[in-house]
Amino acid sequence: MDSFEDIFKHISSNIKTQDEKNHTLDILNEFIEQTYKAEKEFNDLKDVFSLVLESLPNPIWVINEDKSYFYYNSYAKKIDKILENYPPNLNECEILFDKEYYLMQRSSKNNKTLITATNITNEKRKERLASMGQISAHLAHEIRNPIGAIALMLSSLSKNIDTKNKIYILEMKKALWRVERLINATLLFSKGVKATKQRHNSSIIKDYVEDSIAYCEHTKNINFIYDIKSDVIICDCELLELLLQNLILNAIEAIEENDNINQGVIKIEFFIENNWQFLKIYDNGILASDIENLFEPFRTTKVKGNGLGLALCKQIAQAHNGKISYNNKKDKYFLISFGI
Repeated sequence: MDSFEDIFKHISSNIKTQDEKNHTLDILNEFIEQTYKAEKEFNDLKDVFSLVLESLPNPIWVINEDKSYFYYNSYAKKIDKILENYPPNLNECEILFDKEYYLMQRSSKNNKTLITATNITNEKRKERLASMGQISAHLAHEIRNPIGAIALMLSSLSKNIDTKNKIYILEMKKALWRVERLINATLLFSKGVKATKQRHNSSIIKDYVEDSIAYCEHTKNINFIYDIKSDVIICDCELLELLLQNLILNAIEAIEENDNINQGVIKIEFFIENNWQFLKIYDNGILASDIENLFEPFRTTKVKGNGLGLALCKQIAQAHNGKISYNNKKDKYFLISFGI
């Protein structure tokens, strides 16, 4: 193919008059102007194309036939090494990369290969939670009947045993209470929480806490403080009892694990403000770890428990059109707010 210079020389050699020269220059000027205009439009279109691809929430690569990059957005740049794990013979597959799951998809056309990665971590987590919930619910149902029979036999046994040995019955009842609490939490979490709110005397808060204390073992002295500023609480009392059980047990375990204190303190506050009810549980135990996933189900750093306690507290708060939060700045406490 002739160069532009060769073409220009050929045209120039055939120009005879000044008018032909001027006409040719006009054509060339128009050609140059249109070329610049086309180049600008192309660059503008390229910028729009890049802007659109950059705004997409997924990593995108466009790869040349020689494996070099024709284009990739900033998301793709962050996880570029994931391509090393993408089998070349698969157009679609799931890849675990940097603790995240991605759905990888590949398509090719005109010597270019388009690769996209979609983060499906949340979807995988939901599938896993659903499976774990179904298994846990099934086990809870299976365990509930024998636990009920054991509780009934213990009650009968306690009436016919001497005072000296009743301490063993009490310890077995405490152990059963913990198992029953886990079963109830698992079944409630698996079927979903629905609140039937009614008006109650706020004294039930102290009653539920003291019932929980009776079954919660602890080696340290703990001072329980009540600051109930309203005579009335509007809630589902059964759900409130379960919420307090979980939070009080959580507070006691945190105090037990705190080697820097000898005297534990758990303070329970309740007050109403601007048509909102607030329940605040303070303790001087160790701070919670993994705060980002604190209310996530089946995730726990503790040896005891199944990781459902705080997740269920969150569901209970939401069932009351409220929320639960954790503060570890100046004081450490859980705050539950729910509407009247």
